[in-house]
Amino acid sequence: MRKSMKRIAGSTLTLALGVGLLAGCSGGNNGNEPGETQAGTATNGNGATEPITLDWLGYDSYGQPDPNSAVVKAVEEKFNAKFDFWYIDSQKWEDNLNVRLAAGEMPDVLKITNRQNLPKYVTQGIIEPIPMEKIEEFAPTYLKFLNDNYPEVWDGVKYDGQIYAIPMTNLNGTYPTVVIWRQDWLANVGITKTPETIQEYEEAFTKFRNDDPDKDGKKDTYGLSDFALPNILGAYGYPGISDFKGAAKGDAAKTIQFTMKDDNVVIASIQPEMKEALATLQKWYKAGLIDPEFITSENTTGYWADSQAFYNSKIGITGMSMYYHWRNELNPDIADDAGGGQFKAFKETNPEGNAVFGVPAVGPSGNSGTPMWDTASHPIAITSEAMKNPQKLELLLKMIEAACTDYEYYLMLTNGVKDVDWKLDGDKFINLTSSDTLAEANVKGKNVLNAKVSFDPFIKQRDTFDFAFADEHAKTTGYKSVYVPNVEAFSKYSNTLNKLTVDAYFKIIAGEEPVEYFDEYVEAFRKNGGDELEKAANEAYKQMVGE
Repeated sequence: MRKSMKRIAGSTLTLALGVGLLAGCSGGNNGNEPGETQAGTATNGNGATEPITLDWLGYDSYGQPDPNSAVVKAVEEKFNAKFDFWYIDSQKWEDNLNVRLAAGEMPDVLKITNRQNLPKYVTQGIIEPIPMEKIEEFAPTYLKFLNDNYPEVWDGVKYDGQIYAIPMTNLNGTYPTVVIWRQDWLANVGITKTPETIQEYEEAFTKFRNDDPDKDGKKDTYGLSDFALPNILGAYGYPGISDFKGAAKGDAAKTIQFTMKDDNVVIASIQPEMKEALATLQKWYKAGLIDPEFITSENTTGYWADSQAFYNSKIGITGMSMYYHWRNELNPDIADDAGGGQFKAFKETNPEGNAVFGVPAVGPSGNSGTPMWDTASHPIAITSEAMKNPQKLELLLKMIEAACTDYEYYLMLTNGVKDVDWKLDGDKFINLTSSDTLAEANVKGKNVLNAKVSFDPFIKQRDTFDFAFADEHAKTTGYKSVYVPNVEAFSKYSNTLNKLTVDAYFKIIAGEEPVEYFDEYVEAFRKNGGDELEKAANEAYKQMVGE
């Protein structure tokens, strides 16, 4: 029998940006001499080696990979391996995978879409611990990359002090969500400097409301709506709600954000600095600076990052999305490039309008920042069935190592066949099949056998233009929550606590309740499970870090 589940937690609070890059490593033979095999092999009765076969679910599963595709065949030849691909519909992943696991089936390599499932997989006997010495032996470059750049991602793959999966990373999580201003509006109301402080924000919003920034002769414009609210909260401290629309739809993770204060894990939404932030927003709402429809969101249809209120010249600032959504510089190497998807949508509605990147508002105590995405992507585990054959773990780790030691091999794994799907013009990467859908890419073997490895130096080498743009425009301040694995109190109380928070924040901003109502909200929050949840999260965190 396995030990009963212990609640554990990982942690890191990152306010400053910047990821140290690891220099490119060795060539395609991954440190082996010519003629050496790169993976463990089985020996048949005649002494010949047979390929190791992996049942593979280490990818996003948008389409069924073709086992005869050039990418799959190249990887099989490189590692003397065979792959039997599981396909789980990405839109029904949890339900369909659970059915197969419950029936006793399991792949050898498993992508964990939700890290909260890791303890469940451990207690159900689906995954086994991965010895650190094996990672050190067979994937030393990748291990150094994680330890040097993303040490926090180990927290999400541990249970009872042991490692149960290989962490994968998200470079975009090192950039905060963006702040986007109508530059033409700023110019129209006589503001020549993009606002930075909360006072400068207020001045701009007041003029956006009163000085006809769109020059249509009507008083029909506002400063902001819901996408900018976390930015304003961040001027006072960790934002109590990271996504107002998501929270209003019932996503408790948008209101129950864990951060550190006085060396303890606390819940951001009930911290006293949020009372001061809500007072500012209430003042702005009463002055008419906030669109009254912020309650139903500036995103009224379509893709989540779209802001119809911004596109339709109703508000002068937006946010919540990433730098690539609003890329307003065109890539000269792409003939029909129109910029980021949301910038393109904006320009289609406002061909003469200008959108410019700004910085998060700096508050009275110097606080500043917008919410950041997670730096951890989906970890990759090897199942208990596969662990019966140590060569399967060795093969997985060697595949991971190769993906961060050979640039052209990495490009094959992620983008397909050289000179068919992509080519190099000197050092410049040119994608020849950029129109492939995610499903079509999977069928060709793209992003299937890289085991979700996302190696920053190779990504920045491939996507030079995009990340040069990001480094110039999106390296601002941001807030990242402390990772706390699932605790029983979250499941027990989160729905109630989310409703209390959404109700209080919306009512205070809209002036339906006085600012002092915040104190009543905090008391109700704590009595309805908030204290228990905060205590459980803090204990789990300290157990994780060994305090």
